[in-house]
Amino acid sequence: MSADIVRAAFSASDTSVELAPYPYSRCMELARSGSLAGCFNTTPDAHIRAEFLLPQEVLFSDDILLWGHAGDAAIDDLDAIRGKRVAVTIGYTYGEYFDSYADIQRIAVRRDINGFRMLQRGRVDYVIAFRGTTDALLRDNPELVGQFKALTRVHRPRLYLTFSRRHPRAAALLRDFDAGMRQIRQDGTYQRILANWQLSDGQSSAHGSTLQERHNNKTESP
Repeated sequence: MSADIVRAAFSASDTSVELAPYPYSRCMELARSGSLAGCFNTTPDAHIRAEFLLPQEVLFSDDILLWGHAGDAAIDDLDAIRGKRVAVTIGYTYGEYFDSYADIQRIAVRRDINGFRMLQRGRVDYVIAFRGTTDALLRDNPELVGQFKALTRVHRPRLYLTFSRRHPRAAALLRDFDAGMRQIRQDGTYQRILANWQLSDGQSSAHGSTLQERHNNKTESP
């Protein structure tokens, strides 16, 4: 879906770009060094904001979910999985609560599909992954359908196309992207892309608060 949005935005601003697939961590490193003009989908933290250029326009928001086996019980706090093995994709951030939680074993994988394969084979206990990414990989790997279940919503961040501070075209491409995003939101193209992927603009199909929101509420309570 992100690629569809990015292509549409640049097309709307009459800008020619080439999209190429990379593992996320590799993509971000190439963008940081200036070998690539940009990389998506990024959930910015303080480090990313310092190292990269961020556009005004957000690609979309999506749920970060903790996935387990189909028969596993729902989870309402990370303390429920203390000591367990969780597959995480190299380079991704999952919200301050999850990223700072020390009492789980993080098993690093290069791609989300690798984490789900490990969960299938019992090599990890859980996988953390975006809803949209998981939906896409299950469409591409139908043999996995029905084996996993989302146990809780961990976080719901905004995702960005992040631009390099070192690539010579990045600043101009950022301006073109923002202009194109505003255009496709205005003419309905953006909403049609979300509908094609069965995602509504800014809305989650899951109910209730995320673990990150509950953690924030506890932290802010007197």
